[in-house]
Amino acid sequence: LLDTDVRWDIIAQSVDDRTPAERGVAAGGGEGGGGHAAMAGHGTKRLHKSRYETISTYICNTVIGQDGQDSSTRAALKDLGRNDLEVPMDEEAYRTLTQAGVDEVLAQHIAHLFVRDPLVIYRERVELDDERETDHFENIQSTNWQTVRWKPPPAKSDSHIGWRTEFRSMEVQLTDFENAAFTVFVVLVSRVILYFNLNFYMPISCVDCNMRRAAERDAVTQGKFCFRQSPISGASSGSHARRPPSSPTKREADLAEAVRAAASSCCGSTAGVEDLSLFEIMAGKGSFKGLVPLILTYLDLIKTDTTTLATINKYLDFVVARASGELLTPAQWMRRFVLSHPDYRHDSLVSERIAADLLAKCHRIGAGLERCPDLHGDFVVPPVLAKDAYAVNMTSGEAPGARISSSTDGLMAMHQIRLQLQTRRRRLLADATEHRARLEAAQEELRNVETQLAVLAAR
Repeated sequence: LLDTDVRWDIIAQSVDDRTPAERGVAAGGGEGGGGHAAMAGHGTKRLHKSRYETISTYICNTVIGQDGQDSSTRAALKDLGRNDLEVPMDEEAYRTLTQAGVDEVLAQHIAHLFVRDPLVIYRERVELDDERETDHFENIQSTNWQTVRWKPPPAKSDSHIGWRTEFRSMEVQLTDFENAAFTVFVVLVSRVILYFNLNFYMPISCVDCNMRRAAERDAVTQGKFCFRQSPISGASSGSHARRPPSSPTKREADLAEAVRAAASSCCGSTAGVEDLSLFEIMAGKGSFKGLVPLILTYLDLIKTDTTTLATINKYLDFVVARASGELLTPAQWMRRFVLSHPDYRHDSLVSERIAADLLAKCHRIGAGLERCPDLHGDFVVPPVLAKDAYAVNMTSGEAPGARISSSTDGLMAMHQIRLQLQTRRRRLLADATEHRARLEAAQEELRNVETQLAVLAAR
């Protein structure tokens, strides 16, 4: 029984094929360091992360969220505190890419993938025409399991698949309802970012910090996470306008110095990043309205139909209830199940009987055969059907600056208040239910006492 709430680090360790020299626990190659001339980097290049880990670089085309500022050079993002981690890369791959016209930031990202060796090679797919096939690239790309994956379209020109970004860090849930709720939430956050042209960038070391914090027990309710509180003020219109690189402005230089000054802490407020609880990130704090009110405002502005809006509202209320601690996370629920099992000896050992009972319980809940109020509260967990797809297209397109206006801000404030009231309502209903149960128990005990007194009086 682990004292962590996510499985990410366990998976990262299970596929960590770095040599001792690459992990930094042995110097050089040879028998002690595990290096070999045929390996990428000879097996001796220092690699700070497993191939299943958080991303190490941004590939954005902005410096500080202000559009029209070219950041296609590695130095631009590094000097301003964005890509503030050391990024090992294959130098030959980097030279090939930059000489072919790929910008430095994207070339660094791809060359960073190629510090790993391939894991699987099919005999019939070794000799290929790289002008027509992308298998050799995908072999490396698909075995770098990072929190976010940038995916080019397939080589076939007739494919309908375009450029994609995979969000890969979430834990699978027990039911389709939960998985649908979190999937819809992530998609809507991406749409909101595009629609309102928001800027949530922060030093990428803060992303690593958040992943470490997320693994801690009860991080959902007890943890604090680095988060940028002013995503709107830093954004502007014309996100595709570019200008040639130039020397940093005084403002940029001042920001860079502020970022460096805050480097000793995980989240320095001088970098525009603060520590927020997950509930504050969802529901808002201070001038930041919260992700959920931003989503609800977006859905209002694109005139989402009533049926779809009702479904999404249910999903969002569920996500907020998890963030506020009203509902248990699967990790919390599983830990309680093990701790309360009659076979558990409080020695961290999960016996076969406990594991079998836990999996049987998970199956019944996942199949909808058994309700679990601790996980789902009063939310009904129906099957997710294809016919319930969105009736309104999720608009993004070119985001004009006018979309953030005083009326829009008022709409966000209304949704923020609604969210807070809904959360308070659920808590009050839970308190009322508990008080009623206590009152009924007290009344029953009172009746028993009066009955006993009456018997004694009759004697």
